Amino acid sequence: MSRVRHRRATRALIRTPENRILLFLSHFPPGSGLEPQWVFPGGGLEENETPIDGILREIYEETGLSISPGDLVDLETVIQHPIPDTREYDTGEAHFFELLVAQSFEPSSQFWTDDEHRDTVMHRWWSLEEILAEQPWIGPEGAIELLTLRLRG
Repeated sequence: MSRVRHRRATRALIRTPENRILLFLSHFPPGSGLEPQWVFPGGGLEENETPIDGILREIYEETGLSISPGDLVDLETVIQHPIPDTREYDTGEAHFFELLVAQSFEPSSQFWTDDEHRDTVMHRWWSLEEILAEQPWIGPEGAIELLTLRLRG
């Protein structure tokens, strides 16, 4: 019997007052054969790392922003989801936080890991209307619904 490999992650809904959302277009690990997908800034939690500590680390690594826990809103949402055939994990969970920024900005890649340099294609500031009209592949499953509820109430 094979063991189910589960990935704990944390994600940030980084938005401007005009509700433009930062997403990264990212490749899956080499060999997966999957097309890139759009993802919220964030990533896997390290062993014994709390979701809040993980998102503070990930926001810094992926954008260059140094923030404090008080800058974040815990959306108290954890999306349980299957993980496409990455050969590393079977299932995952993503803890979501929100960060309001004054305006869109150019994320810094200075602190990216080697995998992030390999996998990140581009970033884009999206409006909810653009997301709903263009229907990009945004992971994890359920993230678009969370975004819609958060921005439309």
